[in-house]
Amino acid sequence: MSKSLFYIVLLSSFFSFAENSFETDSLKHWSRSATTALNLSQVSFSNWSAGGQSSISATGLMKCAIGYKDSTKIWDNSLDLAFGIIRQGDIGKVAKSDDRIELNSSYGRSAFSKWYYNMSFNLKSQVANGYKSPTDSKLISGFLAPAYSSISIGLSYKSTNRTLNLQVLPLSGKITYVNNSDLADAGAFGVKPAVYNEYGVLVRSGDRTRSEFGGALKLQYKNTLWENVNLDTKATLFSNYKDQGISVDVDWQLLLLMKINKYLSANITTHLIYDEDIDIALDLDDDGVFESSGPRVQFKELFGLGLSYSF
Repeated sequence: MSKSLFYIVLLSSFFSFAENSFETDSLKHWSRSATTALNLSQVSFSNWSAGGQSSISATGLMKCAIGYKDSTKIWDNSLDLAFGIIRQGDIGKVAKSDDRIELNSSYGRSAFSKWYYNMSFNLKSQVANGYKSPTDSKLISGFLAPAYSSISIGLSYKSTNRTLNLQVLPLSGKITYVNNSDLADAGAFGVKPAVYNEYGVLVRSGDRTRSEFGGALKLQYKNTLWENVNLDTKATLFSNYKDQGISVDVDWQLLLLMKINKYLSANITTHLIYDEDIDIALDLDDDGVFESSGPRVQFKELFGLGLSYSF
């Protein structure tokens, strides 16, 4: 059985088992929530002596969650979507400022105290093509390029008020998928690159997938810090057992949502990534020539003020 087919069968069994476990239970055990936000900003200059560039940007995000909990079972599902665009100066081209799809599902059965035997699934990707800058035509990412999926087994801890969720997952399979032949041939995101002979003729195309097996640790914390100020942060650590030495991939996201009233809000989102398999090119002297490349800490921060609605 191929690795892809194995994951499909395992994932189908996971959702089928979970669905059958809850079909006769009362709705009182279910909880659901959703938050949407749309942020707009615009700056315009005309004969401004201090200088500056006109810009207009829009960013939208949506977080949906549905969960179930009773005395023996717990099932949490969430979908996070975010997309943003920006147009700056006289270039006339639109670039994306945010692009994220993330689906999570975690099922657990009571083990001891507040701990559960746990099985979880995660899928992360993006929608639109990505470029280093609005004027650059070289593609560096795209839809399902990359996409990351994982299925993990272990133990999870859930606090009584459901603000803290910890998952210790010693058995974790991770697949990186690159749905673009050019990026796959270049060996982007850790897949095996294409092989050419001495005459430059293609001998073997680059792999579209890369499989890893290791251990993972997941932590999520959601709470109301003050009135109308909500924090939602989650971090995932993954270590591939086949790597030489200790290598840990980090994915840490944070959302701070500040409600002004029912429809207006301000929010801050940050995203930190470190992945040993993602090489980042570095231009040391800003001459347009990349002198080195390798894994580096990636960090993104967005601040928005606009419309928001939760239910």
